[in-house]
Amino acid sequence: MPFSHLVLYHNEIGVHRGRHWGFAAVFGLRTLHDLPFTSLAARVKAAYEGSRVPSHKGWPAQHEALRWFVEKGRDAIYALDTTPVKVRPWRFQRYHIFGGHHRALALYILGEREVRARRAD
Repeated sequence: MPFSHLVLYHNEIGVHRGRHWGFAAVFGLRTLHDLPFTSLAARVKAAYEGSRVPSHKGWPAQHEALRWFVEKGRDAIYALDTTPVKVRPWRFQRYHIFGGHHRALALYILGEREVRARRAD
């Protein structure tokens, strides 16, 4: 599935495993719901690479989570979890992304153009 076809479903993502702030808070967005995936992913990639780094105190924890995936590489990311990124059809040939946000963001950072995904039931 091309990243350009993904739209974020959740209002906030990345608030788990001890992280107190998700990506909406870190990047000063009111919500992530219905935001094109690439809009967030471009911001995350720029921050990850060192340009336009957010000053929010939640960024270091998100950066660390992404770094863990990025350092594994593409093949290892897919090998880590046998469940692909979950999507649901939305409108205009777009799909809401329901799960696998950090994996998808890491793949985007690695320069991939698409992500393996399956329909969420």
